[in-house]
Amino acid sequence: MERCPNCAARWEGGGTCRRCGMELTGLIRIEQAAESLIARAIAHLESADPEAASADLIQALALRRTPFAQHLFCFAQWLASVEGADATSLTHINRQLEDSRQWRKSNSRF
Repeated sequence: MERCPNCAARWEGGGTCRRCGMELTGLIRIEQAAESLIARAIAHLESADPEAASADLIQALALRRTPFAQHLFCFAQWLASVEGADATSLTHINRQLEDSRQWRKSNSRF
């Protein structure tokens, strides 16, 4: 969360908004739960289980819709639809996922 959803004040990391006093801890917990589900989905993808990843991503998207989660869900759906994916192609995909994870960590605003 970068801004208070009530008054748009910049969020400074506390449990309440500094300007309007809105309680933000519930929203912060929801964001953290969504991030945890995304991390679990990435782990499922790394272990070549796109169906489990899709299930986690559906839950994450229900909590917080982000472009990253949407793209990852589309990728998991595509991967689940690929027939006869061999170990070589899955290894290549895992490398790309790791690159994506590294990029995401370096560009995270949380």
